[in-house]
Amino acid sequence: MSYQAPNYPDVLGYITDDKRATIGAVQAALAVRPPIVRAGRTFAAIVMFQNLSDANVDIKATLQLPPKDAVRKADRFRCKEPTASFVLGPAEVGYLVMPIDSAPDATPGQDYKLAVDLEVEALSKPRRIRETDVEAEVNLDYYFFLSEETILRIIALKMLTFSASKRGLKGTMLEVGFGVATPQPQPSRQVQPGWFSLWSLSANSDARPLLERYRKTLQDEVLPRLDPAALFQSLYPVTQSRIKPYYTVEAVEIYFITKLLVSVLQLAPQPPDQYAYPEEAEYTISTLLRTGWPTDGSPIPLPHWSRGLLHMLGVDEEATHDPITALSGPLYDDLLRDAITHGFRQISAATRRDMGSTDELLTYTDYLVRTLRRPRQRLSVRDVYMPLVLGGVIVSQQVHLPKDEPLRRLHDLTKLLDERETSERTEQNAFVFQVADEVTDWASRPYRDWM
Repeated sequence: MSYQAPNYPDVLGYITDDKRATIGAVQAALAVRPPIVRAGRTFAAIVMFQNLSDANVDIKATLQLPPKDAVRKADRFRCKEPTASFVLGPAEVGYLVMPIDSAPDATPGQDYKLAVDLEVEALSKPRRIRETDVEAEVNLDYYFFLSEETILRIIALKMLTFSASKRGLKGTMLEVGFGVATPQPQPSRQVQPGWFSLWSLSANSDARPLLERYRKTLQDEVLPRLDPAALFQSLYPVTQSRIKPYYTVEAVEIYFITKLLVSVLQLAPQPPDQYAYPEEAEYTISTLLRTGWPTDGSPIPLPHWSRGLLHMLGVDEEATHDPITALSGPLYDDLLRDAITHGFRQISAATRRDMGSTDELLTYTDYLVRTLRRPRQRLSVRDVYMPLVLGGVIVSQQVHLPKDEPLRRLHDLTKLLDERETSERTEQNAFVFQVADEVTDWASRPYRDWM
């Protein structure tokens, strides 16, 4: 088998006309929108990022504004939140928006400069998986997983003038020029701050060429290695390390969360006797490998973890022989994303509750994955239970482990929930405990004659 670096789309280069500065495992470029701002108006620093590696990268961006205007007046430019932190996923591309307010009496001029200081830290040993020195043009029609909104964002960004100029001894500060024009009455304009993802491995890449290349590898080598007991043993400590520093999580809660993660992977080689909900069939990728996939350009239904793994097969031979290590490392966030969706749908099927529309679930999944990827504050009972712990309770009986005691685990969780309800229940999270009562009641029914 031949392993070659994949040609992921050079989205940053496409947008910035190849202007880029490389800082560690990340490429970046800086622009101002609009490049000439009317005094008294709000404008924005736009920082593009592109991850060259298969590792999550922690990024801290600090905005440096002109301390004075052209006639030496201070504080003519202000930013409410001059520092932003986020995590850039493997091979991910996106941009950061940092709004800036200009004073109404800021002096017009063309020679203003602003800069963004970047601190970049890979959260695991990075391996380069994106090549940008290829001449292939980015074909937005080919990458059909891009939503219309994302394509419109890319088109708007491409109209900006980006800079990759550096200043400072460390070479981590990007600089760009902008101008200030005389004030003029205009309608107020809102600038939405924050991080906006444009492209990522699990969400936007076209799996068709990789499926064609690695179909037999998945069938014969990867799927047979997804042993539930080995998966549980590998995923448990990773899950614990993610949550324990930010919530007083107990072993029984980690147990059920890990079972939810394993249940997603357990579906891959073999379908259950009966699917709990129609979309669950998408997790059984062996069916897709056996029957084939759409050839008309329509999206291929694949779990996020398998889409990410397909890309790793092209650059890391160990991903073929030891997929469990990959799933416990660089693919953990992709697996978590699948587990959140799976958990919500399992809860909905078991309790007959409407857990929200597809768009609402997607929004919450994005929030929870970001929160658990690199927590910035304490986690809540809702973050841990909805749907992770409770989804794990529902699928627990389906995941068979050596010397497992599912009934005792359920008793332990029920007792812990009573304690948490006494100490943590509020008007805002009461819904979590209501659903927990329904889920634990559902899970205990097969054991009623034993209890």
